[in-house]
Amino acid sequence: MEKLKIQLLPPFVKGMFVAFVISFLGAICISACEDTYIGKSKEEIQIELAQAMWEADSIILSIQYMLDSSTVDGTYYINSQRINNGSD
Repeated sequence: MEKLKIQLLPPFVKGMFVAFVISFLGAICISACEDTYIGKSKEEIQIELAQAMWEADSIILSIQYMLDSSTVDGTYYINSQRINNGSD
């Protein structure tokens, strides 16, 4: 009589399971290490944030300066009053 060989799991499923377990353990090891950063470190993020805040503040100040300097002589206010009073 012939021997029947019954496989519960095909070799492909076994290989996929082993690969998943190895990658899962590797991810745990990488995330557990405090000295390894994936992406930017906290210092790099703070430096980049400070630079972005400085640029935004500079843009706001330059816009404010341009708005203030355009009404220094007061002609805008005077011209608006002339239009409202009906003068030419």
